[in-house]
Amino acid sequence: MENPIAITDADRKLLTYYANMRSRLEKEKLNDIEVDKLYDIVEVTGGLFDKHGIRYTIEGGTLLGAVRNGGLIEHDNDADFDVLQDDLDKIKALRSNFAEYGLEIIDVPGWGLQVTHIDNPCLAPGLWTDGVTEWTSKWPFLDLIAIRWDAIEQQYILAQNVAYHDYPEYHLTRSDWENPFEKIPFGHLMLWAISGTKNRRAYLDRHYRNWDRMIEMKMDHRSNQYFQVKIQCPLYSEDLCHRPRSKNPTTLKKPYSRTKVINMIEEN
Repeated sequence: MENPIAITDADRKLLTYYANMRSRLEKEKLNDIEVDKLYDIVEVTGGLFDKHGIRYTIEGGTLLGAVRNGGLIEHDNDADFDVLQDDLDKIKALRSNFAEYGLEIIDVPGWGLQVTHIDNPCLAPGLWTDGVTEWTSKWPFLDLIAIRWDAIEQQYILAQNVAYHDYPEYHLTRSDWENPFEKIPFGHLMLWAISGTKNRRAYLDRHYRNWDRMIEMKMDHRSNQYFQVKIQCPLYSEDLCHRPRSKNPTTLKKPYSRTKVINMIEEN
């Protein structure tokens, strides 16, 4: 008969710590309706950008979800595109196009833009992460994060002051952005991403060093504030699935169909 493995006080503390982290993680999840809304926002935005020649790549947790999970990470609660700072005015010019689907574009001070449903609930007005700017967001949303070419560093960096202050190390290599993108699955959608599995994994290694071993969450998107203690826990096999869009009807003002989108740009 084998001797049972002794559990030390240190083991118990670690188990309790991770159980608390899992409990916090559960509270960050979107409900099923919010998941449908987020997928619909992403679908319309990707389609309109394709139609109007606006270049984007999925980034952050959205790229992580596509590579590791095949779609929206179970506990993720927003979506993220990188877009050029120089294209923000072109995007704002599409406000009426987004409004046809019941969506609106919100200016995000120091970061870029957000796309959300017009009738989504407003989050409580508060300070953005710069501790100065007051603004109001809606929930859920797609972040359009502005980037620009930095001639000194020879890479694409965050273009706006708050974003760069919070993530000065964030960047895309020249080849990440300037080489043709590749469409990869994100749930039921196909979205533009950095081309090549090796390059996507290199991006994740830069910005999520333990992405294939740990779950980490730094920000409470509902309050636009960083957690005092970030959420961190081991990644298990059951964490590798994604949250799909339901079979419920569209959350949009009118259904969106890519078959109606003309002038598609297959290599942007």
